[in-house]
Amino acid sequence: MANSRSSGVYKEYATVNVQPSGTALGYWTNEVCLRDKQNEGVAKGKMWFSIREYEEDSTGASDTSSMTVTLQFKCDGDEGWQDYTDFAGSELAVGNRLIIEDTAAAVRWRAGVKDGDFTSGSITFGFDW
Repeated sequence: MANSRSSGVYKEYATVNVQPSGTALGYWTNEVCLRDKQNEGVAKGKMWFSIREYEEDSTGASDTSSMTVTLQFKCDGDEGWQDYTDFAGSELAVGNRLIIEDTAAAVRWRAGVKDGDFTSGSITFGFDW
């Protein structure tokens, strides 16, 4: 099964289950601008980011995957993406769900698994609002 994206009116998700490779330097969700979503009338000033892991033959969450998911943001004029780090310096992990309240017009968010940060398993991550 190949890596995949799932987009909708209220979500942007990606699932990684094979080693990312290619010109994107990883496998990423589509970019999200919360201000755009607010102007479209589908978001109200905040969105949630989460990392989830499930086994196909199970109804419960699992912890058998081994990969690192990176949350990034980019402002207009930036040449590249900046890795997000919370104030405590904690790493994101399966089961994390955090609120992003950032309606600045020039900020875009994405999440992904960088080349070399995948070992095994399957993880879904992304944004909903």
